[in-house]
Amino acid sequence: MTEFDVICIGAALVDIVAQVERYPAEDDEVYVSDLRLLSGGAAANTAYACAKMGLLTAFLGKLGLNDTFGNKIIKDFSEVKVVTTLIKYSNKYGTGSAYVALNREGDRRIYAYSGAANYLSRDNIIEGEISSTKAIFLSSLKNLEPFIKAAKIGRKNKIPVILNPGMLIIDQGLENIKILLEYIDILILSQKEFSTLMNIQERELNLKTIEGTMKKLIRLGIKVIIVTRGEIGALLYTNLDFGLIPSIKVKHVVDTTGAGDAFSAGFIYGFVQNLSFEFEALKKNVKIGNFIAEKCIQKLGARNGIPFREELKLVFP
Repeated sequence: MTEFDVICIGAALVDIVAQVERYPAEDDEVYVSDLRLLSGGAAANTAYACAKMGLLTAFLGKLGLNDTFGNKIIKDFSEVKVVTTLIKYSNKYGTGSAYVALNREGDRRIYAYSGAANYLSRDNIIEGEISSTKAIFLSSLKNLEPFIKAAKIGRKNKIPVILNPGMLIIDQGLENIKILLEYIDILILSQKEFSTLMNIQERELNLKTIEGTMKKLIRLGIKVIIVTRGEIGALLYTNLDFGLIPSIKVKHVVDTTGAGDAFSAGFIYGFVQNLSFEFEALKKNVKIGNFIAEKCIQKLGARNGIPFREELKLVFP
């Protein structure tokens, strides 16, 4: 069986993106200057970006059987050679969608309908299908059961498991997701996800409070914790070291949709080159993640700014 660089497990949706001048108030209406239909979903975005950067990537999630949105997702995956043979299909539920309002500053409001994606079951996770890969990446499903099974398979086969949870998981609370976190090697969180999970007010976040709180997560067995902080950069924490890896300031932000997914893809790109948990190697991977996220937010949509491998190698040979 072919060994993948990464198998990405989670949601694949279609994003309906509306550009607006402002967000509506209650019982209000705003003019939409542009409306686009784009493939999305956190794990699917990361899979697309990994493949575009040249990694041998497979996606595992659930789509509606032969519906319009699902067909678009498959077509877009094929453009960058994401392997789609692991995808499962639902006769009952259609492919999910997300409705995104995007203002002039690049800020967004998202209403997500998971559809078939959330009905990926533990029975859909088959050890023989996912045990031949350098890394397993999990992202953004409300249903934890398939993630727990995939993470256990990863642990059994000594495959590093990376989780970028998203708010659908974070909102379930630390106590309820501990059973998943205990099988995670690398945890990637946004600042909002981290503060919500650890019950810290964002305004109280500083290096001291973050470092103290991260120790609680390390005690669960997580080897690496990364907290992305937008234009500030990303915090990298292991049981041996801790540091902030700054980002490069972007002059013109077009759309922040998918920035976290792009960061994850950049980190994975670096990580699968050597599978090292050494701090200096992890720092380089975080720098690549920052770079890919910065490229992403300069274009509309979660995928249009992702560079091909040739461009990436010019910056990170």
